[in-house]
Amino acid sequence: MKTPDIASNHSSSKPGRSRTALMLAAIAALAVTFAVLVSGCGDTTSEVPNTVNQTLAVGQQMLGDKGFKSTVKRVTNQQGKDEILSQDPVGGIEQKTSEAVALTVSNGPGNGIVPNVVGDPADRAAQQIRAAGFEPVISEVYNSVHQAGFAVGTTPSSGSDVEKGTKVRLKVSKGAQQATVPNVVGLSESSAETTLKNAGFRVDHGYQVSSKNPGKVRAQDPSSGRSATIGSSVQITINQAPKKVRVPNAIGQTQSRGDRTLQNAGLDAVYATRIVTNRSQNGIVLAMSPGAGSTVTQGTNVALTIGKYKRPTPKPTPKPKPKPTPPKPKPVPPGPSSIVKQWTLVADQTKTYTVTWGAGQCPGGNGNAVLQGEEGDSEAQITAQGDAESPSSDTSSYYATTETTDLTGPVTLVITITCRVQ
Repeated sequence: MKTPDIASNHSSSKPGRSRTALMLAAIAALAVTFAVLVSGCGDTTSEVPNTVNQTLAVGQQMLGDKGFKSTVKRVTNQQGKDEILSQDPVGGIEQKTSEAVALTVSNGPGNGIVPNVVGDPADRAAQQIRAAGFEPVISEVYNSVHQAGFAVGTTPSSGSDVEKGTKVRLKVSKGAQQATVPNVVGLSESSAETTLKNAGFRVDHGYQVSSKNPGKVRAQDPSSGRSATIGSSVQITINQAPKKVRVPNAIGQTQSRGDRTLQNAGLDAVYATRIVTNRSQNGIVLAMSPGAGSTVTQGTNVALTIGKYKRPTPKPTPKPKPKPTPPKPKPVPPGPSSIVKQWTLVADQTKTYTVTWGAGQCPGGNGNAVLQGEEGDSEAQITAQGDAESPSSDTSSYYATTETTDLTGPVTLVITITCRVQ
């Protein structure tokens, strides 16, 4: 009875197991099919857009809209910075969106150094700027240092490290700016200076002793109404009330120190020479007129007699004479044979110098002015000279006007008055 039961139970279990196996196989097949479908949905194909000549930001946006990612390679190029130069694959190709598009992007042309072109002709300066990788833009400016048509500078300045292709402003001189010199004669010194500076000129001050209109401008050079370069100098001469000063003692001093001694007291030195046989007196002040301690008007000329050494001629041995002769009287030393006044000139200045002498100092004579200095080292000239108006009837005066430019060495104006022998 037990055996049939066992067999019966075994045969009845086979159909249940078969159905379970079939269900498991079906589920596995569906899972594989779903995996294949899911993986296929993430690898779609699309047409690659053309991003060449677009900026990097715009190109990446175009690719992203189509589902593509990108890789970027930067290179130095004349194209603007961040412009897309090429892509791989090229636009219009069908490609899986899972594959990145390679972009080659311009990093700009790189940097260069702005050259120094100051003093070069404009065309040569522009060439140098182009050769350095920049674009010159010419701008004309007034300039008193460089003549018209020559470069005076750049913006950015020379030596600047700037990206190539940048516009560089090339400043080219159109010459010095001119203006009309205003009239300042009769104005006070401060008002004249303000007027001239407001017109664009520099001011040089000179003074002349005068009891008439002290503190007022009596003359100007250049004169009013003339055209002159902006920044150039206008010389004004101001009336200065005379003052009484005491003459300092310069006897025993060298000529240069004696001159400074008198200048510090507001006096002018003029010179006469006297032959001396003592070498220690050479170049030394031996006498002065007016004498030390005298009270004179400021600006008065004080004559200094300067020793000039001359080797004495040896006297021959006198032959014995039968009878001694009385000694000859010593000759009276002659008066000054000349009056000399000298000034050290200053660059870029036009100025009038005057030597005045009294009847007792020099009975009369002829004047002459010369410039002394190493030839070729300086630009200086005497523009006018001759007899000047005398401040009083018992004196005479002589003047010389000098003009200096670009002094490179010392230049001295020497006015010599040759006195007539009475």
